[in-house]
Amino acid sequence: MYKNGEGALERVLELVARCPKEYQEKCFEVLLSGYVQLEVDGAKPPGLAAQSRLDQQMQRQSPPAESHIPPAVLPRFKATSKRLAVAIDKLESLFDFSVDPFALHAVTLPGKNNAEKARQVALLAAARSYLAVGSWSGDWQEVKSLCVDQNCYDATNHAVNIKKGASTMFKSVEPGKAIELSSDGVKEAEKLLKKLAEDTGE
Repeated sequence: MYKNGEGALERVLELVARCPKEYQEKCFEVLLSGYVQLEVDGAKPPGLAAQSRLDQQMQRQSPPAESHIPPAVLPRFKATSKRLAVAIDKLESLFDFSVDPFALHAVTLPGKNNAEKARQVALLAAARSYLAVGSWSGDWQEVKSLCVDQNCYDATNHAVNIKKGASTMFKSVEPGKAIELSSDGVKEAEKLLKKLAEDTGE
């Protein structure tokens, strides 16, 4: 019994390492008990066929964490998650996928005054747009609505407040038109997205 236990244990550990961290302990238990069962039943020590069965068992026992991200936008979420080095579930937690198109959950934005917060809102709206359709531009009405939600909407100076960032973060700012980000704006939007994602659940 357990003739090739050391080799089997190495294989089990190798398979466990492929699992998401939250499932690794369970995977180890399941795979090790599977190997022991093979030995108890008089089966040969794990060879290629047994390894294949262990692979299949691991896949059955470690389903991916439930995600609400629509398949059409999942590749952009995955790529952004990897680029920002932030867990995809934390990125996902910033958005409400029960509506179409998906919307932002309530977040606390940085900024010392209405003008700064309004520009942060524009960056965040553009980031949502990128994840949804691949375009780094914020819809004017969405930005306005989010500013109201963030209590930073200044009816008199709304466009002026956002235009203060036009030379660096935005290609152009015209009332009623989409606010397109510059390359610097994209960097700032990604930094903001990363910060908000990392702050979730703290």
